[in-house]
Amino acid sequence: MNGLTRRGFLGTPAAFAPPSPAAPPPNILFLISDDHTAADLGCYGNTHIHTPHLDRLAARGARFANCFVTSPQCSPNRSALFTGATAHTTNTSRLHTPMPPWEKTFLDSLKERGYHTGAYRKIHQGEEFNRRFDFYRSNPAASFAEFFDQRPARQPFFLHIGFTDPHRPYRPNAFQPPHDRAKVRLPNFLPDTPEIREDLGLYADYIARMDAECGQLLDLLSARGLADHTIIFFTADNGMPFPGAKGTCYDPGLHVPLLVHWPGKPPGVVHPHLISHVDLPATWLDLAGAPALPKAQGRSFRGLLDGSGYQPREAVFSERNWHDNFDPIRSIRTTRHKLIFNAAPHFPYRPAWDLADSLTWKSYQALARQGKLSAVHNRLVQPARPMVEIYDLADDPDEFRNLAGRPEHAAIQVELQKKLAEWMEQTYDFLPPSAPGWPARL
Repeated sequence: MNGLTRRGFLGTPAAFAPPSPAAPPPNILFLISDDHTAADLGCYGNTHIHTPHLDRLAARGARFANCFVTSPQCSPNRSALFTGATAHTTNTSRLHTPMPPWEKTFLDSLKERGYHTGAYRKIHQGEEFNRRFDFYRSNPAASFAEFFDQRPARQPFFLHIGFTDPHRPYRPNAFQPPHDRAKVRLPNFLPDTPEIREDLGLYADYIARMDAECGQLLDLLSARGLADHTIIFFTADNGMPFPGAKGTCYDPGLHVPLLVHWPGKPPGVVHPHLISHVDLPATWLDLAGAPALPKAQGRSFRGLLDGSGYQPREAVFSERNWHDNFDPIRSIRTTRHKLIFNAAPHFPYRPAWDLADSLTWKSYQALARQGKLSAVHNRLVQPARPMVEIYDLADDPDEFRNLAGRPEHAAIQVELQKKLAEWMEQTYDFLPPSAPGWPARL
């Protein structure tokens, strides 16, 4: 996969710098929420959501303002977190596809480096894959202390906590006191109805419940005397489970939180750089002093964490394929622009099954039947979509005004289509390229 950097578009991977023999590899704790957009944490500006433990983690460490998933779907993006390669490269692009047994993951490399590996709850790479961990508990009632009780004391550890919050379905009383429905964050891409506010309130309650469990884990690290030797990562597998977010390549489906606490490093740092989820395994291996994965498409951002230097990415890429319906989409996002390639534009928007049964989608459809949807909200109920969408994120952060086909944006459209087509070719995508005539006429 070295071809991914031959033109400098993804940047040059950070130099491999194993720790000195006197410095043992750090423990790594990885926390991952389920269906959770970046904007829905207090430290990302949502002042009405109750996330004190994660907010404190951000205050003590680093917050990444622009972290994006490789897929707005659960198991495809999680496969990228293990292999460092986008899902179509490893034949895991369909929801629930198990990780192929021949694919090497960062777990294998960490074990070779002497790590003890553990996981709780959701991994979503198939039953066989769960056995790659030295320790695994699927039961949500299993004690987090059990991992620390049985781990070999002299080995560094990697512990994966796969929360299932705030994934649907939602029920009342997940968190007390419940969030005030009148004060929940109402994204601009959703209409304002009592039903949608109730749904958003339930979503916030489930995030708060997950935050409380993060607090339990942080307290446990301190109680076991491990806090000073453990680097903590928190992110989400994809965006919020609402129409126009999860399952789409709009930012609410792709933009997720990323918090990192490295004991002894400067607190309260905010990094604006583009980060892709394929960069996480590269970073973990770099921290552990282990070599990069054979199919790695990501690059370590350790240099951002320890101040040793970092060459920023120019773009991040994402894909959407089969969930419980087939909707092949590819996207490229720079700091300024987003291009979305809808490979089957004749399909209307079709929410995933858990969204289709939600209060929000039912309210959305009721407004559509009554002719009460605004122009920007009406796009999700159209019979088809454009093949190409382009957004200027500086002027239109909500991605409401499609600039594709406009003469004044022709140059940026051609540039982004070429770069997306190049990425698709180099990562062995099964879709036709996003640029017409690629590569002969471009």
